[in-house]
Amino acid sequence: MEQFSQKDKEIYHLCTQYADEAVARAEEYRQAFLDTGGTEKEWADHHIAIKVGFKVKSQTDRYLSVAVTGTENWTSAYSETRYYNFDLKTGTAVTLKDLLGDDYIRIADAGIRRQIKEREEAGADYWEQDFTGITKDTEFYINKAGNPVIVFGKYEIAPGAAGEPEFEIVK
Repeated sequence: MEQFSQKDKEIYHLCTQYADEAVARAEEYRQAFLDTGGTEKEWADHHIAIKVGFKVKSQTDRYLSVAVTGTENWTSAYSETRYYNFDLKTGTAVTLKDLLGDDYIRIADAGIRRQIKEREEAGADYWEQDFTGITKDTEFYINKAGNPVIVFGKYEIAPGAAGEPEFEIVK
């Protein structure tokens, strides 16, 4: 049980970290607003709101994957999701390289390109030219099968109607 309470603390820390960053962004925006002639009353009328939460994407005997989502309305509706993956046996963060091996970029890129092609053949619309390959910082979570699921942001490789496209990578 101690391990889970430690994970709870880590998740709380990740949510707090996002909230602190969002508050700093809002404060920068506020200062720019005031510096360009806006008043404190006009600023107050913006009704700035920052919300942060998390969702457990999956938990197995080995892995815990969490999505931390934040929304900010200080300019327009803005949201961001960050994914965190933990090895419950070692207590460390898990990377794509840990799951797929040294050749993880080639393996993931090939899997994503194959799935994009399959989805396009079924009628989906992707911007293939916008997919240039993953990096070590590509967002992913681990599903219940233990496979990484790579997640792209809205509009990153497909029209907004596609939401946040996900690609399960099976080695």
